[in-house]
Amino acid sequence: MMSEARKTKYKRGVSTRQRIVERSVELFNRASVQSVAIEHIASDLGMSPGNLTYHFRHKRDLIRAALDLLQQRLRETVGRPSIKSPRQAGLYVVLGLRALWEFRFFFNSLVYLLGQDPELRAEYQEFQNWAVAAVAEDLRQLQEIGYFSPPEPPNSVTVVVENMWAQWLNWLRMQQIDNPLAATPRNEALYDCAFHIWSLCQPYLQPAFARSVLQEFETLLPDGARKSPLFLTTGPEI
Repeated sequence: MMSEARKTKYKRGVSTRQRIVERSVELFNRASVQSVAIEHIASDLGMSPGNLTYHFRHKRDLIRAALDLLQQRLRETVGRPSIKSPRQAGLYVVLGLRALWEFRFFFNSLVYLLGQDPELRAEYQEFQNWAVAAVAEDLRQLQEIGYFSPPEPPNSVTVVVENMWAQWLNWLRMQQIDNPLAATPRNEALYDCAFHIWSLCQPYLQPAFARSVLQEFETLLPDGARKSPLFLTTGPEI
């Protein structure tokens, strides 16, 4: 994802550059990419526009750096050792949702961002392909230890994960609509999305493992589970 030249530049000024990227992400999440100018970011950070553009000449450079950081955060989640327990599966989903939320501005502005920048569009497609392949590989590892049965053709593990990806993107859009100024997602929103991800995988999961994963969601997000309408309507049937 990140070119060697960009990696070298990032290492030279890691502290200031990362501070700029992380604060830019927060501002983009709070407002929108279109409405946050370089000058606004510099002012918020207490630096001159010239100092900021020394590190990131254009806003599109900040967007690419944010995509690199998102991939790094997701690697920490889906790049961990293989899932071997319901607890690991529950954490996998919840931590992944939190990572996506942290960069929700990007996904909620895909049409604008990718339509404006063909190079970024290619980078995003590479990133999405990587994410789908990484999650599909984790499901295949669950298959090897007997917790997951592969879908029958023409369905496939990749199609299941692509449906999960679509669910994630829809959840991010709805959260932006429902809670545009929220600093963190509500636990009931996290639970609802985790449940829908679980529902896509449940037909292929070993039943006891599936039940245990759902119980882990309820443990990890107790307030969210109790407040979620899904918990009330589906809990007793499982």
